[in-house]
Amino acid sequence: MTERTRPEGLSDERGLLDGWLEYYRATLLAKCEGLSGEQLVTRSCEPSPMSLLGLVRHMTEMERVYGHRLADWGIGWLYCTEENEEGDFEAATAAQASADLETFREHCARTREVMAARELGDTFGTTNSYTLRWFYQYLIKEYARHLGHADLLRERIDGAAGE
Repeated sequence: MTERTRPEGLSDERGLLDGWLEYYRATLLAKCEGLSGEQLVTRSCEPSPMSLLGLVRHMTEMERVYGHRLADWGIGWLYCTEENEEGDFEAATAAQASADLETFREHCARTREVMAARELGDTFGTTNSYTLRWFYQYLIKEYARHLGHADLLRERIDGAAGE
């Protein structure tokens, strides 16, 4: 079972940002635990391509572009292509589920490493128009937004509900 730990209420800003990001990452993995590849690619409802595995792949893209980019500004997308801009959702397959979950874990680890080497006020971008603090907030927003979807998908698959 994936362990989730809420950040301490009296943590400093960096501790809270790291804590919530870790909590949300763990929550997404917990929503996927115990499911088969077929269950992980179960779509919410037509015509939406959204599935739990699609959410994992989407958040891998977010970790990559809004985390790794701090070390390599030119890094591109992994699943989304010019031919299929929704490849994170639309190209998810049951056969790739284990590999996609491992890729997610690897990208989270890389983002942790890249972010830990920088200060919250460090700026990035071609015009230095983003701070590390902004990248943290963006990733946290993406997780918070999509974990509600993950709750509904998991409940649809096997009735499991909860935070």
